[in-house]
Amino acid sequence: MMKCCCLIVIIFCTTDVSNGGTLSGICIASNGTCGKKGVPCKETFGSEWTVNGNCCRKRPCCKCQVCPEKFDLLPTQANGTHCYYYGDSRIQWDAAQSSCASTPGAYMWTPNTVQEANDVRDGLIFGSSVWTGATFRVKDGNYTFSIENGTSFVNSVPYGEESFTLNAEAVYVEIFFNNRYIWINRGPSHLNNYVCKCKRRVCP
Repeated sequence: MMKCCCLIVIIFCTTDVSNGGTLSGICIASNGTCGKKGVPCKETFGSEWTVNGNCCRKRPCCKCQVCPEKFDLLPTQANGTHCYYYGDSRIQWDAAQSSCASTPGAYMWTPNTVQEANDVRDGLIFGSSVWTGATFRVKDGNYTFSIENGTSFVNSVPYGEESFTLNAEAVYVEIFFNNRYIWINRGPSHLNNYVCKCKRRVCP
């Protein structure tokens, strides 16, 4: 009788956890997901994903980028819910608004609270003033100060001082950083830096 010998070969995949590799296909070290071998992460997952190490069998390991390109969390808000971008080119208010809107979900920042204004000023802004997302229209000597998400302050700024004129064209609001905060209305030809804001992405 002939006897057959069956040779079973088991191939082990070695991993380097420091590079994010695991046998499960999940990048534990980077809290991300393995991509396809030889295919860039952006093609597999979209533009919000970036390469971070290698998975088993040299597939790219990708992690979710919580902020869009050019946007960052503030140093004081590592676990914050928003990302910010500083536009360091002095441009008109309409152009600044368009620049922010070119990133999906982003809009021109309005410093709603002193704490947020302090965090942005200390961690992001390199000038003395920026455009805000606020505008107002003079009506019967009064104004409505509209800010992000549809909230309004009528006849009063949320903090600091106001330096508003009754010039009908000066409906765009900047905030000036000194030893105190000053809100100033400007006309359409005025140039200023600006800050964009968007919600932080939630990664899988």
